[in-house]
Amino acid sequence: MKKWGIGLLLIGVGVMAYAVRAKMRHPPVIETETVLVKRGDVIIKVTETGSLEPVNIVEIKSEQAGEVKKLYARAGDTVRIGQSLAALQQASGQARQVAEARAAIEQEQLNWEEAQREEERTAKLFEKGFVARIELERAQKAKENAQIRYDLAKRQLLLTWGGDRARFESYLSRNPSDDPDVEQFVLVSPLSGTVIEVMVSEGEIVSSGTSAVSGGTPLMRIADLSKMWIKTKIHEVNVRHIQVGQRAQIRLDAIPNQVYEGTIVKIAPKGESKDNVVTYEVTIAFNISDARLMPSMTANVDIITDMARDVLYLPRMAVTHSQGQATVTLRTETGETRTQPVQTGLQNETVLVLTSGLSEGDRVMLPEPKKDDNGE
Repeated sequence: MKKWGIGLLLIGVGVMAYAVRAKMRHPPVIETETVLVKRGDVIIKVTETGSLEPVNIVEIKSEQAGEVKKLYARAGDTVRIGQSLAALQQASGQARQVAEARAAIEQEQLNWEEAQREEERTAKLFEKGFVARIELERAQKAKENAQIRYDLAKRQLLLTWGGDRARFESYLSRNPSDDPDVEQFVLVSPLSGTVIEVMVSEGEIVSSGTSAVSGGTPLMRIADLSKMWIKTKIHEVNVRHIQVGQRAQIRLDAIPNQVYEGTIVKIAPKGESKDNVVTYEVTIAFNISDARLMPSMTANVDIITDMARDVLYLPRMAVTHSQGQATVTLRTETGETRTQPVQTGLQNETVLVLTSGLSEGDRVMLPEPKKDDNGE
């Protein structure tokens, strides 16, 4: 029995050895992944993130320093041009300027009325031959000068009131002594839009917007939300591909599954450097009326810089380059392989255009991945 067992063991070892030698002589065929040459459009684009901003936005400041007595508008309110925004109690120094401007108007009005009466009296005397023409001309000149000084005094009061023409007209239409609140100043909206931010509270002291030191205290910001655009920063490597008039696709995080079309309208001529990275501000306009759009929304922007329509293309990884020649490895219907030179054109991050060397439907083998130093 032991001899039979040893014999069977030797036969088994021999069979295994034969199988190993046969496998070494005829290694198994390893299926390499292949891709087909396809036809379609190849798009080149630059992708960045920006923010939504109103085209027309105004920061409201007061030309008068003083205390905020009343706020007539809050954040989110819709206002019309000329609508009252806030009432300020003028500081004592500016209240004195208003009083002086009003006194100047009253004085120049009296002077103008006196010059007008003198001109009328001289004209009558001239008609009767009691005075010479030169006297009439002097009276007429005096009246003109008085009119100029009167107009200048009124303009000075208007400027002192910060251009509040409604209050100015109201002042001129009644007896100045009837105005009980000479120290209160009302700010009005210079445009129709939405109040997007209020930066002061009632009772707060604000500085004049004409201050040469600080530029004045901003009270609120108003924007026309019917016209919006997107501002984004483009890396210096990509900005050379960007041109005014190029199309852009816009997607907002706040409004998913919605794609907006935009156009580049402005490229900053000077870059900004931050953390050793230089970027250029690019402005993208889009004429969309959508009540859901709000300032500062995050926008994902794809700027289309080039496009090739109805062309043959392959994945970039399917093409190899050697000594300036691009080649691919073709697999024929019989399973054989051969190397084929090709000419390439436009390419993006994933595919490239084939200008010659292949036909639609050709099967191209992908190169085997290179092994690392550990043989993996």
